[in-house]
Amino acid sequence: MSGLDLGSQARRFAQVLQDVLNRTVCDNAQVNAVINNKTKSAHIGTRLSRTDFMTDKVQMRSRARTKIWLDVSSVWYRNDEGFLTARSTYCGVYLGDAHEQLLLHYDYEREKDLYTEAHIQVAGTHPALERMLEEVGRSGDHMKDLHLPVGGRRLRPSLEDLLESLIAERLLDPKSGYEKVLNDSRRDYRIKQISALVRSNQETAAAALRSAGWEVTKKSEEGFFSGFRKHRGR
Repeated sequence: MSGLDLGSQARRFAQVLQDVLNRTVCDNAQVNAVINNKTKSAHIGTRLSRTDFMTDKVQMRSRARTKIWLDVSSVWYRNDEGFLTARSTYCGVYLGDAHEQLLLHYDYEREKDLYTEAHIQVAGTHPALERMLEEVGRSGDHMKDLHLPVGGRRLRPSLEDLLESLIAERLLDPKSGYEKVLNDSRRDYRIKQISALVRSNQETAAAALRSAGWEVTKKSEEGFFSGFRKHRGR
């Protein structure tokens, strides 16, 4: 359990995100955290407004004349165990001088009914797809209206994965040392995701550890595992 309150956790996470952006693909990115007292949730995002919780885009570095922008918006709450937990996240990449042209956005929406919680939507035209959408009663929809699954709740891609892919495609001009920054930040993210998976699948985690030669004991019926000890000779 984290001993920090929601505001402290949110501000710390916003600072981490801002540091990652400014040490890799941005020069003056601003990431803020604001508490919504009505919903008891934290809003975290780029150039976040304290009045209406709307975000705005920050420019990323590129050798191209065409400008490329990033918009990050998310809503978080403190779960029963005290951990900062995502209710929804949005990460959009835009092109153009006035960041008016969407390239893609990657979203996560907890407990979504109509489509997968973690999904990506890509802008573009596809005549055959649009014709098919019209044939199934979705007249006016385009490729960007398809929700393509990406990893589910716990195994979804990270912001670091997205930035790394844009760098690999030569759309971004990263700063020196960006690899270590992205790798270190992504490792922290993965550890948090694995920990959350273990907490919600304790019997499976215990069985996997036992099969690898560990002794696993539980503190109490309500608590988590109190200790791990590996058999000698394994």
